[in-house]
Amino acid sequence: MHTTVRRIRALRTKKASITVLAASVAMGVSLLSAPAALASGGPGGGDGGGGGGGGGRRLGPAVSTEGVGSLGSTWTLKSQHDDDGPGLVAGEEFEIATPAGHIWTVTFADNDIVFLDHVDVTATATGLRTMGKAPDQGIDQIMSVHAVDRATGEVIDGSVDLPTN
Repeated sequence: MHTTVRRIRALRTKKASITVLAASVAMGVSLLSAPAALASGGPGGGDGGGGGGGGGRRLGPAVSTEGVGSLGSTWTLKSQHDDDGPGLVAGEEFEIATPAGHIWTVTFADNDIVFLDHVDVTATATGLRTMGKAPDQGIDQIMSVHAVDRATGEVIDGSVDLPTN
């Protein structure tokens, strides 16, 4: 009987360790992939204001658009010039009001050139939020997103015009 109890405890400890490891890896990946001071207006500033969270300065007003996906999920796409480098960048932030646990593939493009693929982005209780950044090209940029819910097949396509500063 004692051997069975020890095995159960060892299994529970192992499961807990794997859960903590997975959560730590997920948090580390999200911190590495999330650009600081993006279009959402993190700490330190309004449009065009100086200073702020993450060391980046906003270099012009944020632009945004919103819409509804093919199956009704509401979404918002925001973009803004920033010096969150290396060099000047065009930051992009995408949010979907979607149930927790839904897994999406999200692709960002700048003037139709893909610069970031997020595969298997899982929505949390507050929906899905993903960010990326592309080099500032010094011209008007069309920042776009393409997203597909892997379970339902819902498709979202959106874009926003980011004018030159």
